[in-house]
Amino acid sequence: MIFAPVFGNANVPLQVRVAIALMFAFILYPSVEKNQFMLPSNIIPYAFVAFKEIAIGAVVGFAASVIFSAFTMAGHLISNQMGLDTAAVVDPTSETGEEEQSISIFYNMIAILIFLTINGHHWFIKTTVQSFGIIPLGSFKYTTVTLSRILSLFKSFFVMGIKISAPSLVVLMLTVVVLGLMTKVAQEINVFIIAFPIKILIGFLILIIALPFVINAMKSYLIPLEQSMMSLLSVI
Repeated sequence: MIFAPVFGNANVPLQVRVAIALMFAFILYPSVEKNQFMLPSNIIPYAFVAFKEIAIGAVVGFAASVIFSAFTMAGHLISNQMGLDTAAVVDPTSETGEEEQSISIFYNMIAILIFLTINGHHWFIKTTVQSFGIIPLGSFKYTTVTLSRILSLFKSFFVMGIKISAPSLVVLMLTVVVLGLMTKVAQEINVFIIAFPIKILIGFLILIIALPFVINAMKSYLIPLEQSMMSLLSVI
């Protein structure tokens, strides 16, 4: 509930997250095989076992939330090329009220809506149920295989952010090249004055034109997320 996307969103009140976690605990408790592991009676070993269970949720939830960071990164790249670095607004998904570029927030909101549309929040419930069968209580072990799997997810999500922002980046870079040629041809034109409004105008036009592509790309990247979480559980 803390690390997973949507559930761990700052817009979800803490009381609601605690209530959902308690509801999951009551529902899942009868289905957990409790005879496979004897819980320690002392508080310190018991707390250590509880920490292991928290670590499982943290690894899976954090790995799933990284994909939304890829969409945010794509918005950052586009904002940088458009010259909107200083046009920051308060991010409603941030608990600390941090400021983000408007395009990053826009992409993140679209990704959350797509995630809910394809019932992605159900995947976390399913993954939580299956995690007790794949990883028995108290058997969590952090290995180099787990680290390599997480790093491979980071790599794929980084490439994902580049691909989503590619159409706008290419057009904006070509715009800069054209403006540079204009400077050589007509040196009396003050490119520094006209460059910013032209780049912003072209940037927003490309965003509108490429929006269907961006939505389809986000959906194609979010659908395999369930399989990625299950494969990550298999190597923990």
